[in-house]
Amino acid sequence: MAETPELHEKTWTGTAVSDGVAHAVVHVLKDHFDEPDEDTIDPLMAENEMARLHAALDVTRLEIEELQRVMGGENGSAESEIFETHLLILQDSTILKQTEKIVREKHVCVDWAYYKLMNKHMNALRGVADAYLRERFLDIKDVTHRVMRHLRGELLVHPMFDEPVVIVAHDLTPSDTAQLDRSRVLGFALETGSAVSHAAIIARSLAIPAVVKLHGICEDLHSGDTVLLDGEGGMLIQNPSAETLAGYRSREELAERREDVFQLERHSPALTGCGYPICVGANAEFVEEAGIVSDSGAEEVGLFRTEFLHLENPDATEDELAETYGKMVIALPGKRVIFRTLDLGGDKIDERLAVEPEPNPFLGWRGIRLSLRRLDLFKRQLRALLRAAAHGRVGIMFPMVSSVQEVLEAKAVLKECADELAAEGIDVPEEVEVGAMIEIPSAALSADLIAAEVDFLSLGTNDLTQYTIAVDRLNDRVSSLYQPTHPAVLRLIEMSVRAARDAGIRIGMCGEMASDLTLTPLMIGLGLNELSVATTQVARVKHAVRRLNMQQCHSLAGAAMANASPIEILNLSRAVAEKCYPELFE
Repeated sequence: MAETPELHEKTWTGTAVSDGVAHAVVHVLKDHFDEPDEDTIDPLMAENEMARLHAALDVTRLEIEELQRVMGGENGSAESEIFETHLLILQDSTILKQTEKIVREKHVCVDWAYYKLMNKHMNALRGVADAYLRERFLDIKDVTHRVMRHLRGELLVHPMFDEPVVIVAHDLTPSDTAQLDRSRVLGFALETGSAVSHAAIIARSLAIPAVVKLHGICEDLHSGDTVLLDGEGGMLIQNPSAETLAGYRSREELAERREDVFQLERHSPALTGCGYPICVGANAEFVEEAGIVSDSGAEEVGLFRTEFLHLENPDATEDELAETYGKMVIALPGKRVIFRTLDLGGDKIDERLAVEPEPNPFLGWRGIRLSLRRLDLFKRQLRALLRAAAHGRVGIMFPMVSSVQEVLEAKAVLKECADELAAEGIDVPEEVEVGAMIEIPSAALSADLIAAEVDFLSLGTNDLTQYTIAVDRLNDRVSSLYQPTHPAVLRLIEMSVRAARDAGIRIGMCGEMASDLTLTPLMIGLGLNELSVATTQVARVKHAVRRLNMQQCHSLAGAAMANASPIEILNLSRAVAEKCYPELFE
């Protein structure tokens, strides 16, 4: 009788970006397809194999036809004709007959047969000088990518899992996240990313562990492998032993007891030691987070990222959007919910809107720029948000604002939507607040002009830091230069706070700096009294606020603004934080 091979532990160490521990099987998402193995099949399985291929071809056809419909409607016939070529390749009867012949005669899986045949055609055209033939190579490659991923089940519209999983991927885009069955996702393990990448932000929002920079995991792990993901220690352990699991269970129990102390007062107001109130809100992306937000002790939703709902269902009607937004408002009675209008572009790409690749998408067609050019999308969303406001306190916030002119244009569209709804007999509450995000240096430098036109400002420090220092926060080569305590960033924050105070309006912060407990004293000292953070950080930030006093924070801010070193400024703030609430760093 053959013995079952012993499974040995293997550990990868990366960067921890969201706390927690998950023990589950993995589901590997790949952004490319590997050459499939030449697996042999029982001759009787040939029909099943061809049925798999036809199913993949049918799904791919529907996918391409939808792209063709959208591109034909929005951009004329030229882009639509590209997909006509893709459909002709997909439906080529010669390729189907040859694939079936290989499967039946060689008794091999259809994945290998189809790939080998399409690869043969690609190789014949690869590297040719003729521009037309070079485009046909790309067409065949694109169709092959689509079919192979559908054969492997990697491009389901909403990937579903039979059991809880840890997602393993090279990277995880916002659209990837929107398409996952999040109810069964226990954690993210990624080869790339950083603490401010969107995957990390979403993991913290969903209160699940995440580790990035785990190099090589996509090649070494396979869907179904058992792992333990340590979101605090930054480790991924394949085949964890009983001893390892027992050790983690003990550690979790200790951490839960310590966390319980902070959670006891999470629903109480956050007042500094001298009685100054700080509003601590939560960031969210999905309606199903409403329960998490409510339980976290958050006083408001300071940032609801609506683009994730769009990526989940780009074709949602106005009625569907109004219902979805309304559910979030209804689920949080008495709490203000600030909805950020679509912040598509950059790395949050709706493929149907991205007609041509942009050389620098983070400096391109994104945020309010896209909305003002796609008024059909913008008005649909604004009308839905105004209708949702009938259920409670709603704020509407415009992203990626670079000038006051964009704010004025966006407000004009909003007024047009409100007037239309009123003409249709739909009541629109007058108390809907309008705000702008300050996340581009030009916006911070003209914050006084913007503040005169809105009810509130919100600092998006992830992009503000990135654009101010000209550092790609996701690029490992320069990630060490991404320093939120850079004097230039702090001066822009201070300038924005002063502009808001002079205009008599609110200003908060919803970027990752707001969640960083080492920076809480500095942010309060700079004048911020609204912090919107990950739900997992709400109780902790409130606890930190209660251990601080305003004089101490103002003194820290003064010392920081007089210092030229980002590292020294960080250390100054950390020293105050560790002195006032050391228990949060244990």
